[in-house]
Amino acid sequence: MGIVWGDSRNFGRFPVFKTNRFRIKGVTEVANGAKRIKISPYFWHITAVTLVCAILYYLPVVAGMAGWDTARNDLGIFHDFYGIDFYALIFFAPVVYTAYTLSVQWSIVVALICTILIIPYAIAFDPYPNVLFKPAAFALILSAVGAVVAMLQRSDEQRRQNLKELKCLYDIGRAAEENGSVENFLMSAVTIIPQATYYPGETRARITLRGKILQSPGFDEKAGKMLKEDLLLSGEALGSIELCATHGYSYLVKQQPLMKTLADRIVSAVHEIELEQSLQGYYEQLEDMVEKRTRDLAEAREKLIRSERLAAVGELASGVGHELRNPLNVIRNCVYLLKMTMSEKSDEETLNTLNLLDRQIDISNRIVSDLLDFTRIRPPSLTKVDLNNLVRESLSWVAVPDKTKSITDFKEKSPQVKIDAEQVGRAFANIISNAYQAMNGKGGELKVSIDTEDDYALVKFTDNGCGIPQDNLTRIFEPLFTTKPKGIGLGLAITKRMVEQNQGTIAVASRVGEGTTFTVKLPLNERR
Repeated sequence: MGIVWGDSRNFGRFPVFKTNRFRIKGVTEVANGAKRIKISPYFWHITAVTLVCAILYYLPVVAGMAGWDTARNDLGIFHDFYGIDFYALIFFAPVVYTAYTLSVQWSIVVALICTILIIPYAIAFDPYPNVLFKPAAFALILSAVGAVVAMLQRSDEQRRQNLKELKCLYDIGRAAEENGSVENFLMSAVTIIPQATYYPGETRARITLRGKILQSPGFDEKAGKMLKEDLLLSGEALGSIELCATHGYSYLVKQQPLMKTLADRIVSAVHEIELEQSLQGYYEQLEDMVEKRTRDLAEAREKLIRSERLAAVGELASGVGHELRNPLNVIRNCVYLLKMTMSEKSDEETLNTLNLLDRQIDISNRIVSDLLDFTRIRPPSLTKVDLNNLVRESLSWVAVPDKTKSITDFKEKSPQVKIDAEQVGRAFANIISNAYQAMNGKGGELKVSIDTEDDYALVKFTDNGCGIPQDNLTRIFEPLFTTKPKGIGLGLAITKRMVEQNQGTIAVASRVGEGTTFTVKLPLNERR
């Protein structure tokens, strides 16, 4: 066995023994042909302590050889002080140190070396017979002390290692509780696992689970010095745990039982996290289902209430509509006769009162008409209609308030649609009337535009009135819903029914304080 100097990149300038037969604690392997081991610094410490002890043991002899007889006599007393060689006791220091840092075997070797160092003094200066008995007994005592210290040290080391392993398992359990995802848990685990090994700074971990790989920085799978344990769940391999050593490998073999325990604990934690995620997903799905069912029930309830209200409106309209029309016609005729009779004799106040009465009769007739139209809208009579002319007609049906104007933007070539002109015209008139009312007599502008899109004609009514609150936009087409003090909430409901009966659609967009746009979409004649 020869001594060579190791590469400074691996070991610095430590002497290295080239051997293939044995390994010494505290050494490092290098995979470059033959195995190389670095001598542990402990050997240099032990050698230095042993030499110091030997010098102290032979100090009286050195003093005598130097001619210091007084010093030799004074120092020599402790070689046989009441039958005890106190100088020999200092050799316990290298033996105990060796037992604590290396092993029992090396402490026995150091004890034998110390005994050999004592023998020359025993032969040359010990006055007692059987001079070799004393060193032999001393060697046995040193060996026994070294063995006891080594066992105590191993026991203490094992206790500390057990505590590290227990802490590792505890930390992995906490990581499983604190991390809601499997990936985050495994990232924590690869950080925790190396801390449970004998040399955490030289150990790297890698976990593979269902194709996902998470590993410590510096993990080197090419080193070939890895400890591996499969992650098994009900006999199925989910992945593996691997430990690699950056220097040395022998200590990893001792971690095999820990690896099995860690594999079981990690698989159990992953299974618990996945179950918890599945349950969480099921809870969320269940909440969505309950919310949807609740929403459906609310909608069904609203539809039922609406149907009941519509049925009541229908009964009211059919039972009372004609009965109200007759008295209203009689009142209108009476007003007309009064106007004719008093036209020359009546004063202005009387005429205004009669005109007000006449207007109220018109309002009452319109309400009755709305009730009857809503409950008994006839099927549409489809004819080819010029859309530009129909919109102009609808605008002429509604009186324009003061300070208000209407603007039209029609296509040069008027779209031709096949609709019931009377029904769609009334729908347009209702929208126009609502637009004028939205401007509250304060003046404004109603813009009516006609355009085409694909196979449809688009008619847009845009006003700059008060606008509709967002909460009411979804309800304005509901029967009997109104925000007007004198309305009954049937105008837009009838409008929507008339448009839809003619295979069209109606949409609304509004911003409070800016205005409202109603868009009526009707199929072109060619599409039909």
